Amino acid sequence: MSDYLIVATFAAAIIIGANIVQNLMRNKKLRKSIHHSWGVLPENDYDEYDYKNFSQLFNFRNKKGAEMTVDDITWNDLELGNFFSFINCTITSMGDNALYCLLRTPLYNKEKLLERINTINYWNNHRDEREMTQTILTRVGKFRPSRMDLLMDKCDFLELEKPWVFKVLTCVPFLAIPLLFISYGFAALWAIMSMALNAFYHGYKVREISAGMEAVVQATKIISLAKKLYKNKPQGLNFKYEKIKVLSNILEPILNKGSFNSVLMGFTGNISMDVMSMFNMVFLVDLWLYQSSLKFIEHHHEDFACLIEAIGEIDATISIASYKEYLSREENSGYFCEPELIWNASNNDFNIQADGVVHPLIKRCTPNPVISLKPTLITGSNASGKSTYLKTVVINTLMVHTLGFCLAKKWVSKPLFPITSMALRDNMLNGESYFIAEIKSLKRIFSRVNSEITCLCVIDEVLRGTNTIERIAASSQLLHALSRENTCIFAATHDIELTYILSDVFSNKHFEEDINDDDIIFDYKIKDGRATSRNAIKLLKIMGFSSDIIKNANDAVEVFERQNKWTKLEGDYK
Repeated sequence: MSDYLIVATFAAAIIIGANIVQNLMRNKKLRKSIHHSWGVLPENDYDEYDYKNFSQLFNFRNKKGAEMTVDDITWNDLELGNFFSFINCTITSMGDNALYCLLRTPLYNKEKLLERINTINYWNNHRDEREMTQTILTRVGKFRPSRMDLLMDKCDFLELEKPWVFKVLTCVPFLAIPLLFISYGFAALWAIMSMALNAFYHGYKVREISAGMEAVVQATKIISLAKKLYKNKPQGLNFKYEKIKVLSNILEPILNKGSFNSVLMGFTGNISMDVMSMFNMVFLVDLWLYQSSLKFIEHHHEDFACLIEAIGEIDATISIASYKEYLSREENSGYFCEPELIWNASNNDFNIQADGVVHPLIKRCTPNPVISLKPTLITGSNASGKSTYLKTVVINTLMVHTLGFCLAKKWVSKPLFPITSMALRDNMLNGESYFIAEIKSLKRIFSRVNSEITCLCVIDEVLRGTNTIERIAASSQLLHALSRENTCIFAATHDIELTYILSDVFSNKHFEEDINDDDIIFDYKIKDGRATSRNAIKLLKIMGFSSDIIKNANDAVEVFERQNKWTKLEGDYK
């Protein structure tokens, strides 16, 4: 007997030891992966469904009336989805949501922005604490699909219909007990039939409420992660983890309502888990827990949103710190700076004074200065760099107020809230023309202007959707009216007339090109003054259009400049 005991003990020790070694090897491999991915840009390829998941926290906050958020038009104008994808190396779904929300919610509170900058710098300077935190976050990973929107917003529609049915069915198998006093066979048949009915009903209902059950499971994982994070909190960030502790304690009761992992996974081959799954099915335990969990969630939406945001911010700031590490490396030219914000600047002071500013998504982007002492009107020929320059100004302004650094050699500015009107399209679904979409976009800029935060208003090709005469007349009046508000304006136009009409109000800047017989070379450097060159007809020539078209177009321009009227063309139709 003692020999068998020794063998069994030895076998158990081998199994336990093997598990310990396996876990150690797994952890070592994970830490190695985390270490090598630090400061490396991720390779993300997101689709519309992914961005729907990423925006859950932002949509919840925005619906609650959050102020000073980047609207959809500005987000799309700047292609900020690409920038999000470019820097997003978060580990959890909470991190995805927090980073997305962070990029769309610039900070104008000095203390809050400084707190975020200090957190990002902490992760850059404390590798061991960061890697420990990343290891913990990896244990949860990303939810696919994410049901966090159900934790933050109304979910009563997920409650079981006719809940009295499962409550009655739960009691039916127990009726076999009194039937034992009548007939053992009938009692056994009743028990078997009622349990089979419950198992069928359970399977039907689980399919019906699968989204809600996934939400409850994700809630338990989030709370368990919160407790694990607090238990291993870095000493330098105690203040951030205290909020996580408070929120996880408030939400902890849902952990006692059980986990639906066995239900969602089906039978696993693990005897103890499969026996528990059978018990849950027969007595509908999961449905009781589900109904109770939903009622708990319904009363704690704001708490769940705050916990998701708190955990996500830890993950998101680590992702930002990794991007900052990438930028600081010598092979990437160490090209970034921590900006100087003039919080108490008056409206008469300069708006931006920056040098060597580049776009984060453009490789070998030409650095340009950004100087805004008064509104700026930018002219230049096609493809010379006007739109890219405008986007560069706005995206760096947004980085200043969200990431705490930007891609420039030097950046000094007052707090600026960005809003743009650049890449509009006809809205065929709503029956709106380009011009209607454009004036609505401009109206929203006027509506957003306020006396507290200077609005960085960036407009590309003002009123391009209408005729020349009215465009110049209306554009000049709109820009002039906007310049009298609390704004910092950058506007691009092909209408040289505007540079004369607004010369006393706006500073003129331009881009230009060098043209030879077969090519056009752009230096993409911004210069003082209005543009004096044109390249549209020359581009037609380079692209191979017939010499007759090119000659006639040039002749028409010459006639117009001499006589201020266009040459009438004769047709072949009678």
